[in-house]
Amino acid sequence: MARVVLTQPSPRVGALQRRLRELGHEPLALPTSRIVDLTTDRAVRDVVARLADFDWIVLVSPAAIGAAARLPDAHWPAATGIAVIGPGSLQALLDSGLPVEPGRVLLPAGPRFDAQALIATAPLRAAQGLRILVLRGEGGNDRWIEQLRARGAIVETCALYRREPIEPPETALARLRSMLEAGPAPVFVFTQVDAVARLEALLARTLLAGRAHAAPALAIHARIVAALERSGWSDVRAIAPGDRALAAALELAPDSSSSHSV
Repeated sequence: MARVVLTQPSPRVGALQRRLRELGHEPLALPTSRIVDLTTDRAVRDVVARLADFDWIVLVSPAAIGAAARLPDAHWPAATGIAVIGPGSLQALLDSGLPVEPGRVLLPAGPRFDAQALIATAPLRAAQGLRILVLRGEGGNDRWIEQLRARGAIVETCALYRREPIEPPETALARLRSMLEAGPAPVFVFTQVDAVARLEALLARTLLAGRAHAAPALAIHARIVAALERSGWSDVRAIAPGDRALAAALELAPDSSSSHSV
């Protein structure tokens, strides 16, 4: 069993917390942001009415997939390709109930899983004339989208959600302090770069940064690894995205006594 601190946004972090608890781990949900749906906005409704106009729909994250699954009156055209960034999003797609055939979903072959890896796949390398819809959250990196446009693709973007900062409940902060003071040290899990800065601010306010930085941290992308190392974390490990990869990594975590397999 591993003690785990999860930094994913609410409410998504709750499902992961339940899964890890079922596997015998001791997870603590410590979200510093929450997902707010924009699925009833007029701009979103207008795009939803035109899904069949696109050759490809790119769902950039599990949060985007969850929001897409809650779209009212959405009809997902069988002839339109669906693309995701990595295995975590693929699993979220399978769990979402969206009427998408898994064998037709495009994702990078790995080991790198990000938007740059996605647009390097064969269907999107030659993007001339392709009509592409990107479903995502507010903001984000547009560099890869501009690259698709430079290749001749016609790309529209639509924000299905936004992230809002939140303060974790006092009970969660008390549990975090107990984990860090009593030991064994928990494993921190990061899936977003901006979660690093938000957690660092929280740790500074609660005077827990020193203890936390000595704990192991798992990160799903090199940018997150770099952000953690810049912030002073001494034991940062890169893992593949997705709940299954996380569960497998926790089997190898220090002080883990779990014998579950996934």
